[in-house]
Amino acid sequence: MKSSLFALFLLFSVLTINAQTQIEETSKESEISTNLLDLVIAGTLNVNYERLYNNNQSLFIGANFFDSYAYYDVGYIDKTTAISLNAAYLVYFSKHKDHAGFFFFPQLKVRTGEISVDDGYYYYNDGFSESYVEDKYTYDVSGISAGFGIGHKWMFSNKFTLTLKGDVARNLGNFDTDYLSNVELRFGVNFGYRF
Repeated sequence: MKSSLFALFLLFSVLTINAQTQIEETSKESEISTNLLDLVIAGTLNVNYERLYNNNQSLFIGANFFDSYAYYDVGYIDKTTAISLNAAYLVYFSKHKDHAGFFFFPQLKVRTGEISVDDGYYYYNDGFSESYVEDKYTYDVSGISAGFGIGHKWMFSNKFTLTLKGDVARNLGNFDTDYLSNVELRFGVNFGYRF
């Protein structure tokens, strides 16, 4: 009698643990992340939220503070007031893991603000006087861009993620092309937490 009760208790425990594990794995519907590559290279603070849906698809929303434009003149940026918001729809191609592996995404980005670049000084001599003139350039990076990207995401302990990605976007509408290109390239090394 004791052995059959123990066997029944053991079976119930295994089923309960298995059910809890399945619930925990399927209950993770959100992920927050940050792009540390942008922070190190460009000084851009990046915060992202990803809402996970069925069929290995998700909606990605990100905000960039102190944004730069495609890493142009990153070493010479004196001041930036640029802020951007981007949205993307990620489609994962892994058949073995949910929301991990290789992915593709179309994206739309809205940016506002200006970037001031300090190009140093230049020497000016008009024959009568000499002077050094500070060479600064301020350009407006406001606008809307659309593009696509690819990447790969790894999962660790079913909670933490590491994502390597790259994207390209083209500016739509009026844009100052005297100094900047219409095409913007970005790369990312994102660290995230899934909950």
